[in-house]
Amino acid sequence: MSRFGFEQKSFQSKKTNFVFVLLLIVAIFIWALVLSPDHGGLVNAGLNPELRIDFVNVGQGDAVIIRTPRGKVYLIDGGINVPVADARREGRELIQNYLRTQKISKLDGLVITHWHNDHLGGLIPVLRLFDIDKIYETPTTFNAEAWQTYDEICKKSRIPRVSVRAGDVLEWGSEMFVQVLNPEKPTNSKEYSDVNNLSIVLLLRYGKVQTLLAGDIEEDAEREIMKYGEGLQSQIIKVPHHGSDTSDYLSFLQLVKPETGVISVGRNNAFKHPSPRALSHYERVGTKLYRTDRHGNIRLFIGGKDSRDYRFVVDQRL
Repeated sequence: MSRFGFEQKSFQSKKTNFVFVLLLIVAIFIWALVLSPDHGGLVNAGLNPELRIDFVNVGQGDAVIIRTPRGKVYLIDGGINVPVADARREGRELIQNYLRTQKISKLDGLVITHWHNDHLGGLIPVLRLFDIDKIYETPTTFNAEAWQTYDEICKKSRIPRVSVRAGDVLEWGSEMFVQVLNPEKPTNSKEYSDVNNLSIVLLLRYGKVQTLLAGDIEEDAEREIMKYGEGLQSQIIKVPHHGSDTSDYLSFLQLVKPETGVISVGRNNAFKHPSPRALSHYERVGTKLYRTDRHGNIRLFIGGKDSRDYRFVVDQRL
């Protein structure tokens, strides 16, 4: 007899204790791997075999959502912010509402390609409503109301901000490669074209498929990034500057050789984007074009197993 209760001889052996602990660990492992929704954190619940890129129909502006195969989410630009009634009348999305319909509540990163309102304005509600791990921004400031609001929210919320330049490699997951190609160096100019040419340009490679996200760069910046030579060749291009004739340098397009392009553009916009000349240049290099003003939201799936392993889905309800 023990001092208190009956003596449990079965647990007196060190060997028996070891076996019991080992069995307990195995049982916990099986629960984590099979029964728990996220496999006990061992496997990301958002795991997807493909890279997904949404080109969101935000009217005359840009908004691109990247969802990595390991479940990370990145947003590039957000279009312009307008009342809900205006967005409905124009048949386009507000980026904060689109994120909610996609059940996205947190962003691993936010890229602001440049400070024009059709890229920054729609991000103000996103900054207020969503958790954001990090912001990547062009290395300049801008004296405009949207930028000042943005700056105030970031400081108040203490969101980490990183200025990026050509040559930087972004750590967005070991399964893919993301490099900044532009801007090369900052400038204090507030001229419209100069601000466009400071756009962050990203080269994104997943497997054997490459995508060039070209912001609003114009011909000067297109010429600048041609220094990367054949490394620019990409199956997919986010057409720069909404298909403007300031951003259709033919030699640049012939170097990139895109098989498919996406134009983010507003229906019946005042700028008359995309321009007939730009469309003719893309036709000349054999690029098939999708347009948000005609196709609505455009989703790109990239498997990357070979150079043709990608596909587009066009659906307003995405």
